[in-house]
Amino acid sequence: MYKVSNYNIIKKYDDKIIVYNSYTKASLFLDKDSSTKAFEDIEEFNRLDKETQKVLIDNGFIIDSDRDEFAEIKYMYEKKYYDKTFLNVVLVPSLACNFACPYCFEKDLECGKQNIKEYFSALKKFAKNNFKNYQCIQISLFGGEPLLFAKDCIEFLKWVSEDSKEQKYDYFSSIVTNGSLLTENILDELLQHDLKMLQITIDSDKETHDLTRRFKTGQPSFELLIDKISMIINKTKNYDDFNFVLRINLSNTTVEKVKDSLEYIKPEYRSKVNLLIRSVYNTHAYKDNNKNDNSQIDDYFEMGRALGFSIFQESFQYQSCEACADDKFFYLMPDLTMWKCINDLNYDDACIGNIEKDGSVKINPSKNVKWSKHAMFTFNDEECKNCKLLPDCYGGCILKKCKTCTKQCRPFEMTSMLHIFR
Repeated sequence: MYKVSNYNIIKKYDDKIIVYNSYTKASLFLDKDSSTKAFEDIEEFNRLDKETQKVLIDNGFIIDSDRDEFAEIKYMYEKKYYDKTFLNVVLVPSLACNFACPYCFEKDLECGKQNIKEYFSALKKFAKNNFKNYQCIQISLFGGEPLLFAKDCIEFLKWVSEDSKEQKYDYFSSIVTNGSLLTENILDELLQHDLKMLQITIDSDKETHDLTRRFKTGQPSFELLIDKISMIINKTKNYDDFNFVLRINLSNTTVEKVKDSLEYIKPEYRSKVNLLIRSVYNTHAYKDNNKNDNSQIDDYFEMGRALGFSIFQESFQYQSCEACADDKFFYLMPDLTMWKCINDLNYDDACIGNIEKDGSVKINPSKNVKWSKHAMFTFNDEECKNCKLLPDCYGGCILKKCKTCTKQCRPFEMTSMLHIFR
């Protein structure tokens, strides 16, 4: 009747054992001396008591013998990739920014600043023709620094609000910002447009942050952002459907240094702060010199949780990336070009088309097909097909696969640890 799931992962630590199923995202914490044979051998499972057996079955560690988990995962992945009920448009009206972060992939690219009115004019025409074809629209504000153009962005959201009533679709918004220009009035206006997520970033510890995430004038920003965090939490503490995400960039730092920085946030605010922790990797210099890597992330999660913070639970499943990993997503750049990913603006194949000034769309089918082909890469790769991390990783970064025709295997800590900290 039953067999062991192909996606049981057993991680043994000095003080415990974690058994995790990457398909169902279920995890069990066992004493360090516990036997794990039942998660690998169906005969061992059959020797367990009925109550324990039910727990393992209910959580997907043990499955019906006729199930094909790989086929199910592939079906759900492709179904989500080509879903036509939802559209996420990431607005990049300009690459201008008031910060001078040395690792920024957009550094020195400030095109589009003079085209803001033209940008939103074309966007409205595109939206009028296309948003009605979806059940729900996500408007994500990005940049550059989007709040340099807060008035234009909020004006567009107000336009979407009216259009959604007229054309009968739902919408919500999100924003990634450096936080420096965020005011109570701007936050109030964003919240009126069903703001689901707001993300700002702190770089490692206070000392590092004030060297890297500084204003172009040279002024530091750490203490300013701590004040902004307090304001955000105060304004949103009664919003159940809102996530404040504090990204922590790790750059040649330690758990203790990051802990010192996080302790600047008042204890009563911490449960409302969702930590998203990543090592800095974008530039060649940081790849060579950054001693932090994503295999250490669980140590930072443990520290953050001990301080009372929440750990950000990425809501996406059946995707290899929280951003560019399906057909219903694109960045709209200042010149009205449509990109699947903007982490390398020199890689032209990530640009799949453009919006004309009259709102019409020109898609490059060959580039779109190429992106789709590499998004599905993992289901044709023998190593991926047999990997227990498949439902969390899907072969990693699609941009890398498009550029190199090779996958980017990610560590357990990067792909799965967030689900365990749920």
